[in-house]
Amino acid sequence: MPFFPLFVDLNGQHCVVVGGGPVAARKMQALSDFGAKVLVLTTKASEEVHSLSRLARIILKERPYGGPEDLAGASLVISATDNRELNARIAQDAKDAGIPVNIADDPELCTFFFPALVRRGDLIAGISTSGACPRLAARLRERLDEAWSPDLGKSLELLKEQRHRLKKTKNTASIVEELDRLISEILEEQTH
Repeated sequence: MPFFPLFVDLNGQHCVVVGGGPVAARKMQALSDFGAKVLVLTTKASEEVHSLSRLARIILKERPYGGPEDLAGASLVISATDNRELNARIAQDAKDAGIPVNIADDPELCTFFFPALVRRGDLIAGISTSGACPRLAARLRERLDEAWSPDLGKSLELLKEQRHRLKKTKNTASIVEELDRLISEILEEQTH
């Protein structure tokens, strides 16, 4: 069964990442980019993980995962270790605590997936294969990234301002008509 796509507000939310390699680093970066406070637990942190841990929202603790108490207060849990037994334990601990969990490279243990993201400011597209083939999602993301102008996020900000201005007129038909005109212009100029 495919997973339901859902965008959530992680700003200020506590998230736990277990692992210290390149996959953990990508997850840390993604969570931090969306405002999450990230606790990273690992016995072996890569240089990239050390570098990311200098960001204000990321706390690195170089120690092993200690059990369910390490997940207390977490909104999300991610395990990106090369230890399948540990990953399974973390998945079970998170599920027992009612915390959504992502286990890198083991879709059967996941209750959520990280989509392949394309972002232009507040305009965000997430692509997922529900764990079936993440590489396909990554390739589709590359194509979408090429198709969207870097200025599309700025255009969204202008549309947001225009929408608020138009809403004050209380003429729904004119709001929709004007926004549709502007959107058509933007799509023509900034996507291919």
